[in-house]
Amino acid sequence: MRDDDHDHPVGDGADPNGEPIIEARNITKSFGGAVAVDGVGLAVGAGEIHGLVGENGAGKSTLMRVLAGIVTPDHGVVSIDGVDLDAGNTRAALDAGIALVHQELSLVPEMTVAENILLGSTPTTSGFIKVSEQRRIAAEALNEIGVSVDLDEPIVRLSVALRQFVEIARAVARKPRVLILDEPTATLTPAETDYLLDMLQRLADRGLAIIYISHRIPEIFRICHRVTVLRDGKLVDNIAIADTTPDAVVDQMVGRELKIEEGQRREALPGSVVLSAEGIEAHRVNGIDLQVRAGEIVGLGGLVGAGRTELVRSIIGADIRSAGDVTITTDKGEARVRTYRSAVNNGLAYVPEERRTDGLALTMSVSDNVALPNRSELSRAGILSRSKIARRAQELAEVVGLRPPQVQREAGEYSGGNQQKIVLAKWLGRKPAVIVLDEPTRGVDVGAKAEIHRLIKELADNGTAVLVVSSDLPELLELSDLIHVVRDGRIAGTLDGSVADEKSVMSLASGEATVSGNGDPDDLVGSAQ
Repeated sequence: MRDDDHDHPVGDGADPNGEPIIEARNITKSFGGAVAVDGVGLAVGAGEIHGLVGENGAGKSTLMRVLAGIVTPDHGVVSIDGVDLDAGNTRAALDAGIALVHQELSLVPEMTVAENILLGSTPTTSGFIKVSEQRRIAAEALNEIGVSVDLDEPIVRLSVALRQFVEIARAVARKPRVLILDEPTATLTPAETDYLLDMLQRLADRGLAIIYISHRIPEIFRICHRVTVLRDGKLVDNIAIADTTPDAVVDQMVGRELKIEEGQRREALPGSVVLSAEGIEAHRVNGIDLQVRAGEIVGLGGLVGAGRTELVRSIIGADIRSAGDVTITTDKGEARVRTYRSAVNNGLAYVPEERRTDGLALTMSVSDNVALPNRSELSRAGILSRSKIARRAQELAEVVGLRPPQVQREAGEYSGGNQQKIVLAKWLGRKPAVIVLDEPTRGVDVGAKAEIHRLIKELADNGTAVLVVSSDLPELLELSDLIHVVRDGRIAGTLDGSVADEKSVMSLASGEATVSGNGDPDDLVGSAQ
């Protein structure tokens, strides 16, 4: 990535008095009787970065999919330069210059960077790919966003951050007039986020109209000129950033008093060791020991690529360990974990980082997802009881605050925050002795985040051993009784959650400090020196 062209003030490329490039009028869309978007309007001009915020399920993604021609609205029109587009026509939207970068990346892992950037618009002649032309266009797109990456590198070998930038380059390669980004920083580090936001300001300065969806309100106030707030599918406000505040926007998003008790810690009373991992070695994991006690929340901090996900996946048996032992101890005795199945059978639950691919069957109903890990408890004589499944699913939907609690609805029809609640619900039905959560609130709105935090704390208060991976430092500090900071596949240091702060975690994560101890509370040092 280049380091030039930073510090552009917001507003350089915007003309607030100019005619909008893109305008949506009275957009309404329902799915199966549930109204997702209800009479919403939106207009964005050249050089404007327009924020779009709302809780999960507020209708943001549906509205953007209507703008991009992916979804046909029940009512309303989308226009470019005053000319109405064919509703539900993706090609017409692309030809008009609308490019959408989805929250869930759509790159093909086995294909190269150049092939992915031109995917769907590969230049050909007589049926043969014009490789030199493909590479030229891909290189120009990467240069446009200021990112340097090998055109021949397969996507599977790239970091999450570079994949995100390749996805944006793919959109830019189409020379759009309108760029829509849905939660583009959800998987990025703070430094990578800074770079992306600076890059978007440069694109806006060149006249691009940008619609920016994010749950991270500080980002909205950093780069956006205006913000549109949706709640329950309806337009709540459309206001200039200069005329509002972050607190006011959050209040409008949730429509209720939101009590997020960040910084107010629960009083932990850890019991005996439930999860014990000794000498764990695996891909990107180099000899790690850790323990989690009943009623304790242990956090794993560190930078993206430090090996945290690889560590937890090797601990639970989802990935191969080359060395090390893992045991789970419950009132039934001590059991050795060799495979993921043995971990689950002995009381472990796992909420993965990628909920859509690893955590849920999106085309199955909420009830059927809940039934997946609970088949023995929900069957009679080996035959699943539909009444038991529906009853259990409804109970768990209420526990996790699923909105709306329609358990016969497909999981894929729910927003990201609600999907995460479904993943939690299916495991809560097993009353796990230990639960492992990898980025439990990634891409989740502030209201759902507070509810998930409450659920995690309640699990620990009720005696569950909790292991949490989080790149969100305030979340890590709020939840954790003990924090292991992972760097280069090793535990760089261990911090007492009651005295740790963002500086101490980042000092360990970046290699600026070390702390003695490798998970043994007797060796604990409270903060980085």
